[in-house]
Amino acid sequence: MKHIFSEKIELGAYYSYDEEQKKIYDFAGMKRDFQNLLEKLKKG
Repeated sequence: MKHIFSEKIELGAYYSYDEEQKKIYDFAGMKRDFQNLLEKLKKG
């Protein structure tokens, strides 16, 4: 019999504000965190 386990994974969205108070998202930082998560999952 196989056992199935689940784990909750959360990723953050990083942003700052410009002079007009509009959100500027840090896509490079989010991409880096996502790639690190994928590497962690591949290693097991």
